[in-house]
Amino acid sequence: MRQTVRVALSLPQPVVEAVDELAERRGESRSHFIASLLRRVASAKRDRQISAEIDALFSDPAIRAEQRETAEAFLSISPWHSERW
Repeated sequence: MRQTVRVALSLPQPVVEAVDELAERRGESRSHFIASLLRRVASAKRDRQISAEIDALFSDPAIRAEQRETAEAFLSISPWHSERW
């Protein structure tokens, strides 16, 4: 069960007006629109962090070489060994 927490925000009037307009166009409440927007922002940040961690991992030459060797070994025994990606 999702728990909802009430949060009070102080926002500039033009921001509130823009949010209200966008929420109305989408047929959503202000609260739902802001929650959806924050959820997307948090998800994008998490995705960037995961990508950065993967990039850092594969910047290690030893790990990169090991992964390449493993991939080539799998390709050599796979039915798609002639495919090049």
